[in-house]
Amino acid sequence: MGSSEDTIKNAAMKEFASHGFEGARVDRIARKAKANKAMIYYHFKSKEKLYEAVLSEMYTRLHAHIAASGSNGNGPDDRLDAMVSAFIDFVYEVDQDFVRIMLRELSSGGKYFKKIMLPNVIIPLMGKVEGIFTEGVKKGIFRSVVPYYTFLQTIGSVVFSNLIRITLSDTDFGKAFFHDDFKRDFRENLLGVLRTGILAR
Repeated sequence: MGSSEDTIKNAAMKEFASHGFEGARVDRIARKAKANKAMIYYHFKSKEKLYEAVLSEMYTRLHAHIAASGSNGNGPDDRLDAMVSAFIDFVYEVDQDFVRIMLRELSSGGKYFKKIMLPNVIIPLMGKVEGIFTEGVKKGIFRSVVPYYTFLQTIGSVVFSNLIRITLSDTDFGKAFFHDDFKRDFRENLLGVLRTGILAR
């Protein structure tokens, strides 16, 4: 992909993060990208296609990052730990403007979340998680829990904690609570809670 397209998408991400899809303006994206509107429409055809391109690129990276981690480790417990850990890394290291876009997207009904992320990320990853849990139960490693609920509860805690971190980053509480080692400590705590909840006794 050409650098001009990357520059446009980077500028678009900031615009969509600040104003949402409806409030975003192509002329502002053009100014931020130092490109003309004709160039944006040449590459992306419409504001909607540009928005979908921004989301698709991030969702593709998310899926590839987590799916690859699911093959790490020998046992299902190790593979599940690796997937959760990879998701934590992605959420805390991704451009936070993307997180803000997702907040706006979900709060407005999730039209593009359903169109792009559901079939390309959520459903495939749930299938992978189901396979890991099925194997774990058969081997007596996991107790019988609903893998889909466990998956949603786990990723939900990661996403929500990051949203709180972003929201409180400019407060004394946020600076003290979300310290330099926060991601490491959060990961260890979440994996510990997850293991306690799902491991067979």
